[in-house]
Amino acid sequence: IDQIAERFQDRHIDLVVGVEARGFIVAAALAYRLHAGTTLIRKPGKLPYKTHRTTYALEYGADTLEIHQDAILPNQRILMADDLLATGGTMSAAIDLITRLGGRVVGVAFLVELLALQGRERFGDREVFSLIRF
Repeated sequence: IDQIAERFQDRHIDLVVGVEARGFIVAAALAYRLHAGTTLIRKPGKLPYKTHRTTYALEYGADTLEIHQDAILPNQRILMADDLLATGGTMSAAIDLITRLGGRVVGVAFLVELLALQGRERFGDREVFSLIRF
């Protein structure tokens, strides 16, 4: 966590967003280290308040992600966090959701990246950092 936080410490992160479900652990630890807030993106029906949602395609169908309606403020500087980068589909959908709400995704952080699946290509020119790449 310290190595990832060091990479983003000068980016003035306002909020670290964790993606269901192991991303919650990564996001909470990074938020603590970066002195930022944290919020969660979850599967449908798991958040207790009104939500915004996005549905995205998977190889075998579709899935949906939700975030509380009041979780993101316009122009907040957001660091996205999850444990694993594979194809990048879930994180790409999460980024789309954040940007629709007015957040500015300034970086994407993972503990592990599976290079053969080329998931980072989905994130355009955003900074992507993975602690372990193989």
